[in-house]
Amino acid sequence: MKYYIAIDSGGNKTDSVLFDQTGRVIARDKRRGANAFDTSPAEASARLNSAIDVLRASLPEGEKVASIFGAVASVTYYPEILRRAKRIAEGAIVNFDEDVIAIMAAAFGREDGVCVICGTGSSVQVREAGKPLHRIGGSGMLLDTGGSGFILGRAALVSSQYDRDGRGEKTLMSKIVEQEMGETLVNHLPVIYAGGRAYVAGFAHAVFQAREKHDPLACRVFNKGVEYFVQALEAAKKHMGKPFKAALGGGIFANYPEYVEAICENAPEGCELINVQEPPVYGAALEALWQAGDEPTEDFKENFLKTYREKCED
Repeated sequence: MKYYIAIDSGGNKTDSVLFDQTGRVIARDKRRGANAFDTSPAEASARLNSAIDVLRASLPEGEKVASIFGAVASVTYYPEILRRAKRIAEGAIVNFDEDVIAIMAAAFGREDGVCVICGTGSSVQVREAGKPLHRIGGSGMLLDTGGSGFILGRAALVSSQYDRDGRGEKTLMSKIVEQEMGETLVNHLPVIYAGGRAYVAGFAHAVFQAREKHDPLACRVFNKGVEYFVQALEAAKKHMGKPFKAALGGGIFANYPEYVEAICENAPEGCELINVQEPPVYGAALEALWQAGDEPTEDFKENFLKTYREKCED
């Protein structure tokens, strides 16, 4: 029996599994995200390597891992993260690539296409055979992560502050934000800054909840996010020069189908949007198989998803 490790990591969490060639998930590890844009390359390495060590402890006695694949946000900018993982690999084939790779694998295997991620951050990337990934936006919170949980959450917080200060229009987002904080935004500032980008993204729900009640400001924030992704898809269409599939992944898309529906309604012609239902780590598991020269069995997906859900419930 062969064993593999798959990792999916973004700004909020790192989800890792040890599984065998039948798709049976033997162990799962969940911890904080390892996006080096949010932390540091050294800390990202520490989190990823620790996850690998924890999972290897669940191997049957005498067995080793054949392949490790990590779909990790921003990892291609920091090759030292992969080098450090290889040092502890104990002979396993190891490769890390951007988090979009896992979502693409889950959505359309090895075909060309586009991946749109909306979670804590956002990213749109185009994959064509024989070419490096083409990035559209997604350059981090300091430059461009439009429509993301962070941008939505920040808009909710800023709108709430402007409302309470008397500088902006009244919005239902103020009440939603302060109810969750249990205090005023000003008093909550130490918690916000300690929590960082992922904590701010946690307030994205205020935009969607206020929009449901037809709050004008929340509607504008929502529409601006939709416009961002539609423009990115239009840029992807120009780059591809042909009809294409686009996989949608990430926590915001998974939890707010109205956001996905709005993007679908406005997407450019020739763009087939696929809202990925499988957990991203499933796509990373496929990549771990493929890089070891193996192919999934007929019941691999069923076995993986069933046992993965069981581990999530433990």
